[in-house]
Formats: sequence, structure tokens, C-alpha cells
Amino acid sequence: MKTVVIRIAIVMMLTSMLTPSLGQGAPTQIDAALLDLSARLGYSVGIGNLSNWRWEQRNFADSSLGCLTAAGSGAPVLGYQFQLTHNAITHDYRVSHDSALVVYCGQIDPAATGAVAETVSRYVNRLCGDSAADGTYLRSRINVGMDVEIVDGPLNMRGQPAADAQVLLQIPSGWTLGVTGGPECVDGYVWWLALVNGQTGYIAESGAGRYLVKPATPLFLPSREALNASLIPYLLEFGRVGGNFQPLHDWSFDSRFLILAGAAGSDGVWVYDLHQPTLAPQILELDEGIAALAFRPNHEQFVVGSESGLLRLWQIHDGAPLTFSERLRLNAHAGPVSTLAFSPDGDRLVSAGREAYTHLDVDRDFAAIVWDLPTVAQQAILSGHTGLINTIAFNPHKDLIFTGADDGVKRRWEASSGVSTWNRDFGAPIIAMDRNVDLFSAVALARVSDNLLISGPAEFDFVASYALPTSNVTSLDFSPDGSMLVVGAAEGVISIWDAESHELIASRETDGGVYHVSFSPDGTMIAASTDRHALIFYGVPLGSG
Repeated sequence: MKTVVIRIAIVMMLTSMLTPSLGQGAPTQIDAALLDLSARLGYSVGIGNLSNWRWEQRNFADSSLGCLTAAGSGAPVLGYQFQLTHNAITHDYRVSHDSALVVYCGQIDPAATGAVAETVSRYVNRLCGDSAADGTYLRSRINVGMDVEIVDGPLNMRGQPAADAQVLLQIPSGWTLGVTGGPECVDGYVWWLALVNGQTGYIAESGAGRYLVKPATPLFLPSREALNASLIPYLLEFGRVGGNFQPLHDWSFDSRFLILAGAAGSDGVWVYDLHQPTLAPQILELDEGIAALAFRPNHEQFVVGSESGLLRLWQIHDGAPLTFSERLRLNAHAGPVSTLAFSPDGDRLVSAGREAYTHLDVDRDFAAIVWDLPTVAQQAILSGHTGLINTIAFNPHKDLIFTGADDGVKRRWEASSGVSTWNRDFGAPIIAMDRNVDLFSAVALARVSDNLLISGPAEFDFVASYALPTSNVTSLDFSPDGSMLVVGAAEGVISIWDAESHELIASRETDGGVYHVSFSPDGTMIAASTDRHALIFYGVPLGSG
């Protein structure tokens, strides 16, 4: 059993359209801080009058509650730090758990602390390595293997990655070309090796604070049929988007938005609005690497799990362009978040990682946390795996959670209590897992043969083992009505199966390994993320079949 310092920090970024309430996660001790602030200002200040606020539970060394301007004595004190922003000024308060001690530590600079308002630097590009330390390189939206478009031409193609190198070609605005190597970060310019008209040379993606090229933008997706087993043989590639993102995506509940996790050099979330005439992304830039993400059902919100173990919930606000506000921040795990899952109603979030931050007396190694979002509380800890949890699935009809891990064990848990009620050892790491509306379960295993198994609602018996056309399964997803299963593989193949007859309906091959596949919630498309920085859309044109 390890001893850890518990840090549960919550940030609620509010707009005038979103009036906060105590039900959104503030402990009652905030009232003592607000009373003191009201007395100092000479008028009443409630939580609804704050533009931003943050709280953090802490164990303070003495009665000073960690405030350098206050004298302290006595034993350690459990309490809270509140940062309350009112009229563009952030006030730092400390309150003991029993509200008997209220310490005002003065005004703070939000940008300096990074606590309430985060300043994200566009000039930190992790692809540049040590070169990025001088703070002059824009983030990269492109990467090797992509087609890119010239946006500020004519653009010089040079023989070397330097602004004074020999010019080989001048490329007009609007032309597309393929990126074959890079990057090289020199003198504030991010250079990539590119191929155009048989000529190879270096182009600058960005420099002097502006972008010169961008990912090629495809046309709007065509009208399409709702997919079913009889239409899948007509499945076509509708189009693809490219960008410096990871093979990790998720859909909004209404199929309008699709989000992808930015790769190194483009740390943040790429947001595609499928209602727009062209699939041009908006990028929510973050100053941390992303390890997992998921859309919240029934909300235009998504949660991001970082490489540091932090969870952040973001709200999408409609408009041109879209805007984003942070609604929740939780220090959840020591190390990267391995996977995330929401309950069907969106009220619960389960996060997994190497170690869980919790006050409960459990084995925290490889444990998952069940968060109750309306109260912003840890509802249960799923402790028992001896390897990293890779996949989580909710039973859509009962208060049950299923997990699959590197230890080869699939476990069933009571969501409210965290009690494990059943487990099965598959003898190989579990890569992916999903359940359909009829409670049939699909499990993908890290082994060459017998690597995708289907079990019935009782979980005890296997009803099928799919003879996959590939061996390296990476992901799977049931269709919204549960009638089909799509499977992705590292060999660059997606296969679609009839979930009732367990027969292969169709398969499609693409360039690059497929590492994430999913049906859109409206059942009209399949999305496949590849290791070539591409997201591919498949569907059947309206009127086919």
C-alpha cells in the first residue's frame, strides 16, 4: 500500500449563460470565504457574482493554512484553498474544514499561478525538442505522411531548412503537396521535407508568428443512408481529414461534433463540426499532452485525460467560431490516464491510470475512479487489477461497470459501491471491449489467434469467436442498434460483422494502421483513425442499395 498526497482540484469556468450553484461542486466552506469577501468590499458577493472560481482540499501544516502573510501555530489543519475571481481580481482564501478559520491571503495574478485562468502558449512546439526552449516556434498542425495546402503563397521550397538556403521552387497558394520528413526547427521556422511535381525540398510550415501551410481541407460529407447489414457491402470512403493528431477520437451524442487528441507538437483537442460546409478544424490548444478523451452523453461537453493524470471537462459553445470553457478539473491519477468512459446518462465518469488519487484505504495501483459529476465526488474506487486498465464499458441497463486490463482479466463492478462481483482471466492482455444494447459483449485480446470473443448477457459462455482477416486487433465498436460490430486492426483493415449471425459482412483496407474505429451515434458513418495522422469517414450514399 502506498502513501500519497491527495489533491482534488476543481476549476469551474463560467460564462454569463452558466450561473453556478453549490450543486456544481463547491464545498459549503466557500460560504465563509464569500462572507469575508463581501465584508471587505462593502456589498454582498455570492457565488453567482464570480466570473471564475476554484477550490482545492489540502492538509495545512498549522493554523496559518499555508498563507505566508498569516501567523500560524498548532497541529495540522484540514481545509480548503479558494481562488475567487470578481471584477477581474482574484482573491486567495483559506478556510478550515469546520469553517472556524478564515484566512485572506490577498490578491493573486491568475496568469502567474495558472490556477483560474490558464495562458496557453502557441509558441511551445514539442516536436522542436530543445529548440523550443527559446519560445519562438508555433505549434505544428501537420506531420509526416500528410497532404498539406499552401495558404500564404508563393511559398519557397528550399534546398536546406534555412531561410537563406537556395530556392528550388515557388509554390502558389492553394496547391497541395505531400510531407515526407521533418521537422527541423531553425531560426523560428518549422521546416518539413516535402514532395511536389517530383521535386523534393524543404518548406516552412510557420515562421514569424504565422502559418504558411495547413492540412488539406476536404469537402463536406455527402448525404448518407443509415447503415445496416444489407447496406454495408456498398460502404465507401466518403473522405478523410488529416492533421497532427493521434489515432484517438470520439463523437458527440448527436453526431455533430467529432474530437481528436492532438499529437506531440499540437497538444490540444481538434474539434470538427460536421454541420459546416467544409471540415475545417478548430483547435483547443492545451499546455499538456493528451492521453485519453471522451464526449459526455447528452451534453456538448468532453473530458480530456492528460499525460500527467489530470482530468479536464470542457464545454462547447455554439458560434462562428466555436468557443470553449473549462467546467471541471480533477487531479485523478499519478501518470497518464489510460482510458475514460461515461455512463449512458452522462452523470458518471470512470477514469483509469497507473495509480488513483483517493482518500479511501484501497490498493491504488491500477485502480479506476468512479466520479459522480453532479456532486463532483469520488463515488467508488475499482481496485483489484494487477495491470493497466485499457478499456471500460457500462452495462446500459444496470448499475454495472466492466473493465479489461493488461493483466488479462475482465472484471464486473457495482458502480455505486466499487465491489467486484465477477471476473474472468482471458490469458492475454485485453485491448478493447464493448457491449451492445442486447448485453452481448465483445472482447479483443492481444494474441494472434482466437483474439476476438463474443459472450452473451450471462458473461459465462462464449457464443462466438470471430475468424478475423487480421491478427492485431486494436479497437472495436457496436453499432448504435447493436446489430453490427466494427473491428479495427494494425494491419490497416476494418471489418464489419453481423452481431446476430456472427458473419463477416464486409472489410475495407486503408493506408496506415487502424487504431480506433467507431460508429457515429446516428448510425450513418464509421470513423477510422490511422497512425498516418488521418481520420477516414466511411458511409453509404443516399439512395444506394
